[in-house]
Amino acid sequence: MKKFILRYVPVVLWMSLMFFVSSRSNLPVTGTFTEDFIAKKFAHVSEYFILMFLMYRAVGEKSPAKAFLYALIFAFTDETHQLFIPTRTGMLRDVGIDSIGLIVSSLIIIKLRLWNSFLLVLPPRKLKP
Repeated sequence: MKKFILRYVPVVLWMSLMFFVSSRSNLPVTGTFTEDFIAKKFAHVSEYFILMFLMYRAVGEKSPAKAFLYALIFAFTDETHQLFIPTRTGMLRDVGIDSIGLIVSSLIIIKLRLWNSFLLVLPPRKLKP
């Protein structure tokens, strides 16, 4: 149970924060349309970059594919959720932008060979022969 809590609570908290922010109908504007667009899309990439690391840590697999799939499903559901928020729109383009964060995070996990390292809360026990 402790292992489950240590792995999944950060994911649930991060996803809850993302859900809360996407539930707001009036997000602050940073300046011109272009500056606002870039800032908001950078936020998409950043939040899904972090989600991928947390999801990978929670899933605890040696491959980031399962964590990527779960995070991508959340991206689709988050954009669907935004369809029901006044002044917000759910856009497939945003799922693609979210995927950039997921891909970059996945590449870092693969390149740095982070599986079975500090991202796993409790490393798997070795079986005795």
